[in-house]
Amino acid sequence: MNSALRWAGWFLVCAILQSTLVPHIAIMTVKPDLPLLALFFLATKAGVMPGVLVGFFLGLGHDLFSPGLLGSNSLAMGLTGALCGLFNERVMRLDPIMRAVLMLAAFFVNDTVVMLVHLLKVDGAVSTLFMELLVVTLPRSVYTLACSAIPFIWITVIKPQRLVD
Repeated sequence: MNSALRWAGWFLVCAILQSTLVPHIAIMTVKPDLPLLALFFLATKAGVMPGVLVGFFLGLGHDLFSPGLLGSNSLAMGLTGALCGLFNERVMRLDPIMRAVLMLAAFFVNDTVVMLVHLLKVDGAVSTLFMELLVVTLPRSVYTLACSAIPFIWITVIKPQRLVD
């Protein structure tokens, strides 16, 4: 229960920072996605089911405050949580490079699902998907990856986990 409250607090802090601080640190129109970053850390720490559940509810909250199709972000974040949860820290140890690649893959999975749902809704061309991924998703994921260095250094260097014998 204590862990769930701690994670809920982190998601609340990320949501508040996403709406208040992130617009001010945007580079041109590129902004980091802090709730998706927190979902990544939760799913790699807790596993598939917490990743799916939290991802679904994060996406649902995003859907409620966005003008897009209701349910697309819920589906995308749920799938992203499941993907990241497959690389659970208790099952597979991730070195920093593999963790960065997985985080980039999580962003691409999330945005691909959202864009595919949108393209199916408006009967758009699939060729716009690749351009959108290159122009929007790649810079956003790299910027978020740079922002993830702060919690990653906190977790691994400043406050390392104690090993239990």
